[in-house]
Amino acid sequence: MRDLGKLVSQMGVLRKYLFLLLLRAPFDAFRTWLLANLIQSVFSCLETNQSAALLKQCTSYGLLCAALFVYNGIVWSNYAAFSVKVEIWLQERILEKLLRLSPKQIDRRLSGEWITRLNSDLQAALTMMNGPLNIPHLAVSVINTILSCLLMQKSSLLFFGITWLFALPQFIINERLVLRSIPKWKEETQDAMAWNTSAIKPLLTQADTILLYDAKELMMRHCTESGRRLLNINMKIRLRRAVSDLCMLLCLLEGYLMILYLGYGLIKRGTMAFSDIVYCFQIRGSILSGMSMLIACLNNLNANAVCVKRVKDTLEE
Repeated sequence: MRDLGKLVSQMGVLRKYLFLLLLRAPFDAFRTWLLANLIQSVFSCLETNQSAALLKQCTSYGLLCAALFVYNGIVWSNYAAFSVKVEIWLQERILEKLLRLSPKQIDRRLSGEWITRLNSDLQAALTMMNGPLNIPHLAVSVINTILSCLLMQKSSLLFFGITWLFALPQFIINERLVLRSIPKWKEETQDAMAWNTSAIKPLLTQADTILLYDAKELMMRHCTESGRRLLNINMKIRLRRAVSDLCMLLCLLEGYLMILYLGYGLIKRGTMAFSDIVYCFQIRGSILSGMSMLIACLNNLNANAVCVKRVKDTLEE
């Protein structure tokens, strides 16, 4: 994150970037509040047989949802234009920097590494800034989770405690299994990709020379080894993420069953109405979706942070 902050500061768009993030962040939180209150109001009207109030509630909440989506569309259209300008700026600066490097500086690294920095590293940096499940959605998930927790705590402390009883383990498991390992493996992936690109390039540009010296088998073996190294690293990353996703699903299912069981008892004793239980389920879903989005954003940010550092280092070369 520190490297990205320095990179955005170099572009001179830090204030505008933060302003657009602040405009986008409250959308999911307001939508959660609207949907939860709408569902609670609908079931409450059905329980009390108030059809006139039901129509009024649906109309008012429908208009609010429409206004919220119009607001979101305006924000994202401005954000899309900002993203295009940032991408053009970065591509121009990286290309200008590479063209100004001396031959000695160019020879210091493999040709495949320069190609990787100009393509995949640059795209990863742009994705971290503006892509899905990265910084924009990180801000959204934090605001949404905080508001959802406040709403759940106000409605039912019991269900709030159960929600976090099963939500915290999945966050801890993800931090242990994925977050600590991803940056190191991502850096190894970028290095392996650079070696793989450098191994493939002679097969395309110097095919005649390779055939002349009968080095085809040697070059193909070199390509196979570099490709296998890249594959093994990616498999480690995917395996850790798969285990984390499995633990997340188990925690979600157990928490759902626990609230369902306790909610049935509360309704039977008359402690809570059915509309209140449905409201809590809606807020719980928002908390868990916010947590899932937060986990996904943190995983992607840790992976893309390595590429951002390489882009920053290239600009400061």
